[in-house]
Amino acid sequence: MDSLGQGVSKETDKITFIAKTLPGDVGSARILSQKKGVCFAKVHQLTEPSPLRMTPVCPHFENCPSCHYLHTPYQQELIFKKQNLEKLFQKIPHPEITVTPAIRRTHYRNRIQLHYDQVKKQIGMIDLKDHTIAPIPNCLIGREAILETLQKLYQNDSWLNVAKQQPTQGHVEIYEVNGEVQVSWNKPYAQGGFTQVFDEMNQLLREQLKVWSHNLPAFELLDIFAGNGNLSENLNYSKRLCVDVYSEARPDSFLSQDLYEDHALRNVKKRLQQQGIKPSVVVLDPPRSGLKNLEQWLEEFGPKQVAYVSCDPHTLVRDIMPLKNYELTSLHLIDFFPSTFHFETVAFLERK
Repeated sequence: MDSLGQGVSKETDKITFIAKTLPGDVGSARILSQKKGVCFAKVHQLTEPSPLRMTPVCPHFENCPSCHYLHTPYQQELIFKKQNLEKLFQKIPHPEITVTPAIRRTHYRNRIQLHYDQVKKQIGMIDLKDHTIAPIPNCLIGREAILETLQKLYQNDSWLNVAKQQPTQGHVEIYEVNGEVQVSWNKPYAQGGFTQVFDEMNQLLREQLKVWSHNLPAFELLDIFAGNGNLSENLNYSKRLCVDVYSEARPDSFLSQDLYEDHALRNVKKRLQQQGIKPSVVVLDPPRSGLKNLEQWLEEFGPKQVAYVSCDPHTLVRDIMPLKNYELTSLHLIDFFPSTFHFETVAFLERK
């Protein structure tokens, strides 16, 4: 298995990645595309299913690009995920990886995003490989209330009436806030501000960070890519600055700053000085692109402790690999995205 949840075949002179397959599957596959000695394929026929295989609970699994592991038991999914994380960290000294399983495998997302094409009368999950749209009227990944709204959109193609005033092609987000389901068409993803999609797992992550902070002496804190301060608000800090891009006015403990901008570090340093904050702890939860110049940030402020929460372990490894002055003290896999190849990784680092 590769890190994207695809089976890997080396039967020919080219490596072939086959979606929705497992180690031990025997059969034939149809090549969809190929480049640079690598092929991408989908199952044509299984003649001998893997002993790891089970019948997916979702009726859309075989044709939907969003879930990757519903054809194998959940414990096996966690094994694959841990193996992928261990492989990525093989060049970085690290303690044993701890795994926090999801509290449930389906009906967990508080928002989902669909794509639509009014000309083709299609709405569903888009496959980024070929841009086809898979209909998913009974998708099991969203909460029950989101599923109810989703099914109403599909009923008698009612979504077409709602989308009449929208562009011919676009996207729609169904999300739940404070127990109320809302639908937005062609608005930026999570327009009200980024939040984790699995509320209960987010709470477990917050608790893990809180336990970690209780072992530290009194500290001042810098939280970058902070959003609404979700990860740091319950920590045992004396002073805090949260940094992210904000569209609305915030208290002085929040700074609106694009952290990928050239002068971001200088601007954050200036605000910290203005507020008399000398951060001995840094918390960061960047997007998938990570923070390439993390080493520069840590050299500037010299924190004793760092908590890096990552939704892409590849960029996490890239960012912490150059850190010669920090030791990786604990590493955690938290399964925020069961049934998919995605997961959250938490790396705690300490200055040597």
